[in-house]
Amino acid sequence: MPTTEQYLATQESRRAGLRALRAALLKSHKEIIQYDRAEYERLHGRIPAGQFVQIVTEDRYFRWLDPLSRLIVEIDEELDGPEHHDDTCRAVASAAERLFSQRGDPLFRQRYQGALQDEPAVTVAHGQLMSVIAQLRQL
Repeated sequence: MPTTEQYLATQESRRAGLRALRAALLKSHKEIIQYDRAEYERLHGRIPAGQFVQIVTEDRYFRWLDPLSRLIVEIDEELDGPEHHDDTCRAVASAAERLFSQRGDPLFRQRYQGALQDEPAVTVAHGQLMSVIAQLRQL
């Protein structure tokens, strides 16, 4: 049976892993939205900053990002909990990995591939995200 110190250290390690995954997902989300905004504005014209948030949340053009947004919310909910288990950490890492793989949501994957190919910042964020996922799977 682990000591209190070991238990607390393990919980902090898991929490740190979940926070790192959340941060990497948020970075990817931000880079994708910046890329997608440029694409959207090319099609629909310039958007004032205050109006953009409303468009991102309401316009069908951005619905493909919903699986990523939901995953971030799931991690937030897990981080709000009192303790974190290996299985939960691995499941969250697997969900993130699946979302960004061929097994993920087809619409997300198609649009994400375009962003990956066209925007270096998305590619860099993707590499960082995959590194964090690999680390979290080892907890």
